Amino acid sequence: MDMDLSKATYETNHPEIMATPWFMFAVLGIYLFAITKLLPEVMEFRKPFELKKLIIVHNIVQVVSCIYVVHEILHITEGLIIYFWKCSILEQTPQRMKRHFSLAYFLFWLKISELMETIIFVLRRKQNQVTKLHIFHHISTVTLIYMLINHNETNGCDALFPILMNSFVHIIMYSYYLIAAVADKSIVRALMPVKKSITVMQMVQFTIMLIHSMLVLMNCGVDTKVFIYFICVIVLMFYGFYDFYKNTYNSSKRSKSDQSLAEQ
Repeated sequence: MDMDLSKATYETNHPEIMATPWFMFAVLGIYLFAITKLLPEVMEFRKPFELKKLIIVHNIVQVVSCIYVVHEILHITEGLIIYFWKCSILEQTPQRMKRHFSLAYFLFWLKISELMETIIFVLRRKQNQVTKLHIFHHISTVTLIYMLINHNETNGCDALFPILMNSFVHIIMYSYYLIAAVADKSIVRALMPVKKSITVMQMVQFTIMLIHSMLVLMNCGVDTKVFIYFICVIVLMFYGFYDFYKNTYNSSKRSKSDQSLAEQ
């Protein structure tokens, strides 16, 4: 039988802080105010903070957390989720439901903890890294996990597939950030191609997520409103990362080419 996240489970088991959107809205509202107005004004006449220890701890926490998420998803779905073109048809048991929602609650706090990245950027006076894509990415992931908890009655385990994909990418991404935070500058320069590859991986994962979503819609059934919101988010994310890739790496190629011509 398909894993049905029933309304009764939602009403009786979800913590109040996650059962309604008000806490999420409050956190995201404070986040937006802090990174766009409050902290930039505070930092305007201050020297940037180094925050190296905080960055290292943050990256370690993210890597370990994503490894845990991958382990839990594979356990909850009994590994069937890797066959993303099929519906994950699993028996609904109290143990599975408890583990599913425990993971969802963990993901909620994990995505909120990722908001710290933007605050670190601002405190280090790297406001140029606080792009619309960056802000949209962090806000939308929090809202998607809220929907996983509260509006996932028909999609069950299949909703965990995008999270599995994203966790794999984040393990690589935060591992790179961790190395960049502790390694010598020469090593960081040598690893620069990895940064480009991570952006490509992001776009590939969004493409696979879109394919998976279409297959789920046709074969497994999914709430239309949730589907439309998810598709809009993923399409916008893909476009944002593609635009970033094009502007960052194609422009760097052009500048190197121009430099070579000037030296000839």
